[in-house]
Amino acid sequence: MKTKVTAILRTVVSVLQARLNRLWPGHFPIAFKLALVMTFLLVLGMASLGLFISNNQNQLMRAQLDDFGHTMALQLAKLASEPILAEDSLHLRMLTANLSQDDKVLGAGIYAHNGELLSAAGIQPDRAGSVSGAAGVTSHPWFRRTADRPPERLISFTAPAIYQDVRVGSAVVTLSASLMDQAAAEARHAIVYATLAMTLLASLLAYWLSRRLSLPIHNLMEATRAIDRGDLATRIDDRRNDEIGFLIEGFNNMAAGLLKKSQVEQVFSRYVSKNVADKVLANLDEIRLSSRPVEATVLFADIVGFTAMSEKLEPSQVSELLNEYFSCISGACSLYGGVVDKFIGDCAMLVFGVLEDDSDHAFNAVSCAVLIQRLAAQLNEQRRAAGEPEVHFRIGINSGAMLAGNLGSDDRMEYTVVGDSVNLASRLCSVAKSDQIIMREELFNVLQPRVTAQAVQTLSIRGKSAPVRIYSVQDIHRKFQSLLQANLQGLLNHRANKHCPRTVAHA
Repeated sequence: MKTKVTAILRTVVSVLQARLNRLWPGHFPIAFKLALVMTFLLVLGMASLGLFISNNQNQLMRAQLDDFGHTMALQLAKLASEPILAEDSLHLRMLTANLSQDDKVLGAGIYAHNGELLSAAGIQPDRAGSVSGAAGVTSHPWFRRTADRPPERLISFTAPAIYQDVRVGSAVVTLSASLMDQAAAEARHAIVYATLAMTLLASLLAYWLSRRLSLPIHNLMEATRAIDRGDLATRIDDRRNDEIGFLIEGFNNMAAGLLKKSQVEQVFSRYVSKNVADKVLANLDEIRLSSRPVEATVLFADIVGFTAMSEKLEPSQVSELLNEYFSCISGACSLYGGVVDKFIGDCAMLVFGVLEDDSDHAFNAVSCAVLIQRLAAQLNEQRRAAGEPEVHFRIGINSGAMLAGNLGSDDRMEYTVVGDSVNLASRLCSVAKSDQIIMREELFNVLQPRVTAQAVQTLSIRGKSAPVRIYSVQDIHRKFQSLLQANLQGLLNHRANKHCPRTVAHA
């Protein structure tokens, strides 16, 4: 039974905690926190000051009431001592009557030594409490209860009547403490209302002041969010000579550094492959990328007759021509998951399956080569219509084992691939004819039937004992033609907009 009750209690506590967590906000603005703290301190100060003033006022009023009661009781006792001894009742009645006419005095009484009431006017307390054998003035608080009114708190002051050092009786003066209590209550109410008003005013003032104080922090937070969104040009234009000013200056310097770093990365990624740039920038402490053996495909694309063509063009025209075709070759390479290894004069070297895992790198390289040739054919139609010389490519492709990594010295390095398979791809490109894509027989056998090709010749390669039989690629299988045509149209559209695509869309 006890175990069940414990389990139920734990469940209830868990449910309550979950509901409280949902109701509790996840973020408190610093302005609200500052306002809350400032308001709390102001309220605490006002409440403490109010209590201090109220207590002092109560003590002062109580002391005044006691002094007045003592004085009245002593004066009555002094005046009544001889009439008590002479049994002059008329004189005693005149004393009590005169004293009771004071608005502050509710009652006055004169008693004989044996406690007999000799004269009285107004309210009188019980004799047992009124007549005392004490030598000095004594006070006796008590309550007067009536049917139609709430209880009234009274204080009776008793003083001994002494004649020639002999006590002959007592004098009793009764005062009301309710007026003092009412005044104290009114004072407390006034202090409470003043505290509430000051709390409201202090809350508004504290919130306004905290907003002013937290505004630079809010600006820093918004600027940080802008940096997180990629807006590296964000700056905070706020000159201050305090700690927040130093923080703002540090933020602006950081944002400027991030912008410069981003610009360097963008420029760097234009000189090397973006994937290579990402790897290098991600590990700046160790610039050298470890060389590793890979199974990949290399594609060399060379412009046929470029030397003769460049002799007829201005240097600026040659540069414009190369930039135009290399941009589109780079776009075609990215569409099939490859990267541009380097540009060598009028020749582009592309690699597939090196930086990114690609089990079908050979077919993607062939598809890229077909796309480049079709793109060149489309552009040549436009060049013929414009009266410009045509541009034709010869392409060599080879797959196999190669070594990929950073090669060079500490002062100058580049990420590339080397090996016999790379050399053979370059050799195949050099023997290819205009608008021709050639590969060796072993690669063609792997890619059948997705690639259609025709045997061309047997090529003797220096350093190899057996000749290499090469094939000329005609086309790729028709089920891949729709993707090829879409990529071609995308390249043409981006060229028209002076931009080539970088989105990978290979099969």
